[in-house]
Amino acid sequence: MSKFVFDDSLRLGITLIDEQHSRFIGYINDTWDALERGDSSAEFLPILNQLLDYVVEHFSCEEALMREHGYPGYRDHKERHNQTAAELFDFDLRLLVNDREESAAFLNFLTAWLRNHILVVDKELATFLRDKGIS
Repeated sequence: MSKFVFDDSLRLGITLIDEQHSRFIGYINDTWDALERGDSSAEFLPILNQLLDYVVEHFSCEEALMREHGYPGYRDHKERHNQTAAELFDFDLRLLVNDREESAAFLNFLTAWLRNHILVVDKELATFLRDKGIS
């Protein structure tokens, strides 16, 4: 059973970013489903690898938009991206220990990032971009 639905409460009104965030929700749901099935930590690695690819694409896209439109919060936002990417890379090693607690920690990290980054930090960016005529 999936835990999250990409609905209007998560849409920011920037089509490209919304499409990417929708994919992120899919990765969270994949992780949730794997945890419910009792998959081994090693079985989370393909999801993590997809997420790492996603992070590179998504963060690069957001950062390009920020630079292109002179977003004043660029440095702070980019630093948050760097921190998130570093934490995801750390899970690459942690999940190899095949510990259910690490798998749960991975899911908790993803859901916290959803709540804190997309719903707060990215909303600020989206408001700025919409004011610049980007949709």
